[in-house]
Amino acid sequence: MIKIDKNIPMPKSAGGGSVAKFPFAEMEVGDSFYVERAQNNTSNLCGYWAKKLSAKFITRKEGAGTRVWRVE
Repeated sequence: MIKIDKNIPMPKSAGGGSVAKFPFAEMEVGDSFYVERAQNNTSNLCGYWAKKLSAKFITRKEGAGTRVWRVE
C-alpha cells in the first residue's frame, strides 16, 4: 500500500517544468540537442514546440538517449 503524505509543499516550477528545460525556442534550423535516458515525453514536447514555433523537429535514438534536431 502507498502511504499518503500530508502538508508537503509543492516545489515551484521553473517556468513550465520539463517544457522549460529543453531549448526548443532558441534553436535554429540544423541545431540539435541530446537528452540522456530517452525521456518518454521528448516526442510529445517536439510536437508541442513544432506547433508553437511553426517549426519541425525530428528525434532519433542515440546511445542511451535521444537527439532532437530542428529541421524547419
